[in-house]
Amino acid sequence: MFKSSFIGAGLALLVGCASVNAPVADSAYTRVESHIPEWGAIIELGSGKQVSPTQLLDELAPAHTVMVGEVHDNFAHHLIEQWLATHLAKRRPQGAVVLEMLDSDQQRPVAEVQAWLGQGNQVRSQRLQQIIHWDPRWSWEQYGTLMVALMPAPAALLAGNLSGAERKRLMATAPANPDGLFPSPAIAARQHQQIKQMHCGQIDAARMNAMLAIQHARDQRMAQVLDNAQAPRLLFAGVLHTLKSLGAPQYLGQGASDPGLKVLVIAEQDHRLSANDADYVWMLPSADAEGAALVADAGGCDQPAH
Repeated sequence: MFKSSFIGAGLALLVGCASVNAPVADSAYTRVESHIPEWGAIIELGSGKQVSPTQLLDELAPAHTVMVGEVHDNFAHHLIEQWLATHLAKRRPQGAVVLEMLDSDQQRPVAEVQAWLGQGNQVRSQRLQQIIHWDPRWSWEQYGTLMVALMPAPAALLAGNLSGAERKRLMATAPANPDGLFPSPAIAARQHQQIKQMHCGQIDAARMNAMLAIQHARDQRMAQVLDNAQAPRLLFAGVLHTLKSLGAPQYLGQGASDPGLKVLVIAEQDHRLSANDADYVWMLPSADAEGAALVADAGGCDQPAH
């Protein structure tokens, strides 16, 4: 059964404690951390059984690669990610954490700040945002708490996304038939469908080709970064990038069927996934016990194909 009252209480706190200048001790995560294991329901997709948060951690810990799929504008997802990173690190010496939200040209400042923090120094959240050249397309109010937690951790924080220059180049030079970029016609067709839905069907052929090329390149880049990172490694990215049937797992050196890969998708209630897509889904209710919406309506079209 979904324990939506805990999420409602937790998210109610976020409005007042998600200030980008707040120290970690005062963060939204600290205030709701004890309730996170009680949020929603975690389902093992292969068996259909509900598992406890402790069982989930026990299953993920031995994996050399863990991918976690998120909805970018759901703050509860980022708090769960912080909880996962914290508790997985207690079970295994984390080698690297890879983020879709970091572009490749941010890698140097991120590494420099991590080294500086590793010497016992401190940095306020707002200043951190500036010195790592955080891309404002990713809301710092959404990701600041997670970043402040990950930066001083011993695991290397790695950029999983293309640089802005690379994306612009792909927009300008996309192939006329990008379907051949993907591992199979079925995957190409699904990518077409997803991008068309994100644009509410209003997208011309040239832009569709460019978006397909970028989506493919992002999946490929995430897989390359993971393959080259020290194991065990952890990825946080948009749901589509993490699906075994569609995204970055297709491009890993050991492939999507690698037994050392585990995929967890954090999703809202009624999200349709199968064992071909992921190993686990952490389902959160879309409304609290009183029926109030817990997730803002994204609305609109022309959303980025994350």
